[in-house]
Amino acid sequence: MPKKVEVYQAEIKVQGQKLTVTHIPTATSGSWYAIHDLFEVWAAVAIDLDGTVVGWRNPPDESCRPEIEKAIREAFDIPEPTTDTTEEETDEQ
Repeated sequence: MPKKVEVYQAEIKVQGQKLTVTHIPTATSGSWYAIHDLFEVWAAVAIDLDGTVVGWRNPPDESCRPEIEKAIREAFDIPEPTTDTTEEETDEQ
C-alpha cells in the first residue's frame, strides 16, 4: 500500500542550467538528493548530515560535481564538511 511522504525540493543553477533537486530522507544519518531537469532524473548524491558526500549514483562529469554539491549544500542549509587537521599529541619522555 502506498503511503504519503513529504519531500522538499529546491532549484539550483549549475553552469547556467537550472536543475531541480529533490531531498529524499533516509533511515541513515544522511540523505539522497535526486538531481533532475524537466524531463528526467539524471543523478543522485548522498550527503551526510555533516556535509560529507557519501556517494553518487549515475554521477555527472567530475568537472561539475563540486559545483552541484556546493549548490545543494547552500539550498538545503547543509554545512561544508570539516577536515580535522589536529595532530595527535605525543608524550615526550
